[in-house]
Parts: sequence; C-alpha cells; structure tokens
Amino acid sequence: MASRFKGIKRNNLLKCFLLCSFIVFFVSAAGSASTDNGTFSLGEIVVTAESRGAEGASSITEVTAADIESRNARNVGEALALVPGVHFRLGRSKSGHYVTMRGFEQEGILILLDGVPISVPYEGLVNLPDIPVQNIAKIKVIKGNASTLYGPNAIGGVINIITKKGGDEPQTTLAYKVSDYQTHHFSATQGGKLGNFRYFLGGAHQQSDGYNLARTFTLQDDVLASMAASPANPHHRPNIPPPPDSGKRENSDYTKKNLMFTGDLAFHPRHSLGLSMEYYNHEYGIPPVPVYREHNRGFFYFPRYWRFTDWERYTVNLIEESHLGDAFRIRTRVYFDDYENILNIYDDDTYTLQDRIGPPSGESVYKDYSAGVNSHLFWDVTQSNQLRLGLSAKKDVHKENFLDSPYNRLESQTYSIALEDELRIGDDLTLTLGCGYDKFNKRKREEVDNPDADTGKDLDTFSPLAGAMYDLTDDVSLFASYARKVRFPTMRNLYAEGVVGPQGNPDLKEEKADKYEVGGAWTVSPALRLESAVFYNDVKDLINFDNMLGRFEQYEKARIYGIEFNVSGNITDSLTGALGYTWLKTENRSTVTIENSRYDALVYRPKELPYRPEHKIDFDLRQVFSWGTRASLFGSYFSRQVFYDHADPANNKSLVADKKYLDEYVLVNLKISHPITSKVDIELAGENLLNESYENIDMFPAAGITGWAGISIKL
Repeated sequence: MASRFKGIKRNNLLKCFLLCSFIVFFVSAAGSASTDNGTFSLGEIVVTAESRGAEGASSITEVTAADIESRNARNVGEALALVPGVHFRLGRSKSGHYVTMRGFEQEGILILLDGVPISVPYEGLVNLPDIPVQNIAKIKVIKGNASTLYGPNAIGGVINIITKKGGDEPQTTLAYKVSDYQTHHFSATQGGKLGNFRYFLGGAHQQSDGYNLARTFTLQDDVLASMAASPANPHHRPNIPPPPDSGKRENSDYTKKNLMFTGDLAFHPRHSLGLSMEYYNHEYGIPPVPVYREHNRGFFYFPRYWRFTDWERYTVNLIEESHLGDAFRIRTRVYFDDYENILNIYDDDTYTLQDRIGPPSGESVYKDYSAGVNSHLFWDVTQSNQLRLGLSAKKDVHKENFLDSPYNRLESQTYSIALEDELRIGDDLTLTLGCGYDKFNKRKREEVDNPDADTGKDLDTFSPLAGAMYDLTDDVSLFASYARKVRFPTMRNLYAEGVVGPQGNPDLKEEKADKYEVGGAWTVSPALRLESAVFYNDVKDLINFDNMLGRFEQYEKARIYGIEFNVSGNITDSLTGALGYTWLKTENRSTVTIENSRYDALVYRPKELPYRPEHKIDFDLRQVFSWGTRASLFGSYFSRQVFYDHADPANNKSLVADKKYLDEYVLVNLKISHPITSKVDIELAGENLLNESYENIDMFPAAGITGWAGISIKL
C-alpha cells in the first residue's frame, strides 16, 4: 500500500542520501579512533553563550547526550521526562506521546530539529517517540519567554533538538538493546572530519510486539454498555467493544527505521554551510480506545481500531552562515519537511475487516509538507550592544483522501518579522527589548463534499518582549522578563471533520498570553547549584482539546502560574544528584460552550484546565563506582489530575460536566552499566520498577514494569 505514493523524486532522494551516507561511512571507518563528537552549532537559532541577554532572561534547561544515556532514554520524549515543568505523556491524537510545558499543550510549544520546526502540518504535533536519540548532542528547553527570533507558536516555550557533528578523528558506535515482547533496538553512528567537512551519520531500527501492562485493563461497565448499543451500518456488523487487556497491550506493536545525516562545511574562514537530513519509515499500531460521539439517536461510545500501515517522513535542512566583517553575522535556513502516511481504520480487534459504512472503516492517505525559510541577522553595534533581526516564512499543506476518494486540500502560510536589541550596562546588567509581528493566512480549504467551505478569517498579532539579567555576585544571577506570545490554531483545530476523529472549528481565534517570569541561580559551591523560577501567564482564547468528545474548546480567559525549583550537585566524589519540584496551578475564568449538531449545547465553567498535575517531583542520582560500574536511579512523582466526564449514563441525549480525577503515581527507574573493555559497555535497566498502574488520560493505560539489557561498542 505504501507504494501508492512513493514517487520518483522521493526514491531518488533516498537513494542519494543512502549512497552519500555509506560512502562517507566506509571511507572514514577505515581510520576509526575513539573521540568525542561535537555539537552542530548551526542548528541553533540563538547561541546562548554568544547572546547572554537573548535567552538569559528565561528558564533554560539543556539535556545533554550524557543525560540521555544515563536515563536510558530511547527517544526525545523520554529524554525530556525529568525536566522540571515538563510532563511527557500519552496524548489523544492518534495515541501519540507528547509533552506539556508549564501547563501549555505541545501545539503551543515550538519543537525544532536543528532549528527547523517539525510537526505534521495538519496537527501541529510531532510524536516524540518517533525521534530516536543516537544523533542528539543536546536538547535545549526554553520554558520561559523565548527570543522573538523564534517567531509564533512558542507560547508554551521552545524545544530545540540539536544534533551531533563529527569530531577531529572518526568514531563509530554500535548499540543494541533488548526487552520483552520481542523488543529489539539497534543503532549505529559514524562521525568524523574530511578536510574542512565535518559529518555525523546515524541510523536506527526499532521493533516490538508491544508494551507490558501493569495489570488487566477493562473498560467500565457503562462504557461497554454504551458501545454495545452504539449504532452501526450495516447492522450485521455491530460495534465490538475492546476485550479486557492484560500482559501485552493490544495493538501497541511498532517497527521504526530511520536515517539521519549532518554535515558542516567551513569552506571559508567567514562562511559555513550546513546540511541536515532525516528519513523515517514506520509502521505501528494504535491501542484500541473508546471515543464518545454524537449520533441522531444520542451520544454513544464507539470503539476505535486504528493502525498506521505506513508512516514516512523526510526532512532536508540547508543552513548558511556568513560573517560580514567583524560586526555582522547572518544565518539563513531553507528547509522542506514532508510526511506521507496511510492510516487504516478497522471494524474490530482482528485488524483485518474494513466493511463498515458507519462509523466508516477503510484506508486514509495523508500527504503533508512544510516548506520554509528563516534568516537571522546579528549586528554588534558596539561591544555592549547587539541588534538582531529575524525574518521567516513557512507554507503548510495538508492533503488527505478516504477510500480512494479525491483529495481534500488545506493550505496555510505563516510569516514573522522580529527585532531585538540587547544592551549590556557594565559587567553585571543586560537588558533586552524586542518585538515581533506574526501573520497567519488561511490560504485554501478545498473539500470535495463541501466546495464552499469557509476558511475563516486570517489572523495576525504583535508580540513585545522585555527582559533583564543581573549578576548579583559571581555566584548569583537573577533574571526577569515579560512577553506576549501567540499560538495560531492548527488545520486540525480549524477543519477536522469529526466522525470518530476530532471536530474542528474554523472560527477559533489565536491563543494569546501575557507571560511573566522571575528567577535566578546560585552556585553555592563547585558541588552545589540552586535554580528557581516563578512564572505567571494570563491567557486569552486558550485552545483546549476535549479528549473525550474530540472537540476543540476555547477558554476565553485562563491563568497558568507556578513555581519551579531545582537543586543539583555532587553528594560525594562519585555520587551526583538532582532534585526538581514543580508547583503548577491553572484557573479558568470563563464559561466553556460545547456546541452539538442535534442536541442542546453544554455550557459549563470548569474551575481548572484538565490533565495538568499540580505537583511534580523529579529525582536523578548517579553513582560511579571505583571499578567502573555506573548506576542511575531516577524517576518522578505526579499528583492527581482533574478531567471532566461528559457522558450521562442515565440520559444519552445530553452532555454533563462531571469532575473526576486520575490517581497520583510514582515512577522509579534504574540503569546499571559496566565497561567490559575501554570500547565495550554492557547495561541493564528497569523502568516503572514499582509496576504502577496509571493513566495520563482517562481510559488510556500506560506501560507497567519493563526490563532492558544492552551492549554498546565504540570503534
């Protein structure tokens, strides 16, 4: 089925990618030697070390390659799990895994890979477990007010995944990990330098039959009864409720393959050229879930049996940086990010039958791409004053069809211009002022069944920023900042068509927030560092996805505020530790209306935003023993989470707002590794050692206890 949309251009691109990669690999592997690889600095938008004020007046956490290895992280989401203020969890959109940051959903968090915004254009989301970690040098997490150069859709912050570049000497690594249910992860990387060209190449193959459940999961009786009574067409194909699930989670298998390449050519002392490419080819199941939908006979739970039988993505990112004299530097990035996927909807848990007319089953084909350019100019007016100018433009296109019907097409364009001025006053104080103008054009909405469909109004916004950073002493630094940030609605927010998926709203406004943050850091001693921040966000027109109904609600007024605290340091000469705490409070200050096609609207006033835990505690202990063994004990505590149940078992022709809670839980993980030789390490790891049975979304059980064993080799 995947061959339906693989054209000549894609095949040629992939062949070229593979040929170049393997030529580089074999030419350089002959002289392999162990050395550390560097960071692909061209993948950054603002280099913090070079522009102290641009990002210094904000909470920033950097997750290093060493952190990723110590925490047994196999993908970007797992690498971010211990960052204070960040919640890595299961999401409702095709059961992917996403992050929330200080209460903001991932659609409002700008996810970058080497400075390129990565998300499926239709959803505005990227499933973080799809991105492996073997090529990652660091992940920069900006939780506060990011520079205006990043543009729109960073209302919740920025996560920039920055890849590795080759070191002075070639290095090859091989790694293999195994777990239960036929889970096998293999990765290989090779980096080095050929003249003025530095490169880093990586590939991974991951496969599994699924993940382990802590205990048997069974849907509630009222959910099963509603599902059994739900209408189906034809009548002889009734909706089949998912059976009790134990051991391996049903339909949670995956096969994932990817290739990544980064090249950095210093062809002139003042000019550098960078190239990064990624290719992903996945197939995976989506565990069965109930969805609550409106029908002319009332509201019912319907079962959902979905599989991605083909999921492909490729990205090309070309970067050029030039130093124009001693005072000017310009960095320009041109990129293309393409997604082509096949989603199959089935009648039941055999995942073979596709005969139902309503709710419909069959094959959907999605073709999405983003093409864009951004350019950033840095002008050192004086040694203490830097001006920065940012320009960006991005085009997003989504095409889809169902059962070989003609394609529907959506298209939007986003433009941004930003200006910042950083001024250093003496040695201790840095001030930053900036502003940005962002515009979102809803260009096309071509729907076969609705040729006159309205695109809605175009949106634009003005975004100011002000920040200050002050070094009180050599060991104590303080910062404060204010910014207005915006998140434009995604195509899915605006135009999704419902049935067993979400229902969009073309009249959604842009989400805006006035964001305030005050914080600081104190290096108490070389062995102890304290960091803290207080944040307050006044949000207007917050876009919330109701996970039960699949509707996009708009909260006219909301507040999100809280405190973060982190302490890290050396407990002994061989033991290091970190402890983080996040207190998060959300308040809704407006009524929320859920409109229905046939039945009365639900108007209610939730006190808080759903699925935001008020308390989160993270811990990370790392011990290096004298004989070389390394051990890491790490995990998190999450307090209970509020959500609203809209199903009324006594009356299926109306909606209610029944406030409920997900239970609190604790996750404890352990990793032990030992060097067999200077080039070979073996490792054992255990995740969710307490075998907690928990949910991040109602009726979506997470993984139970899981064991891993692995080996890594450096050549």
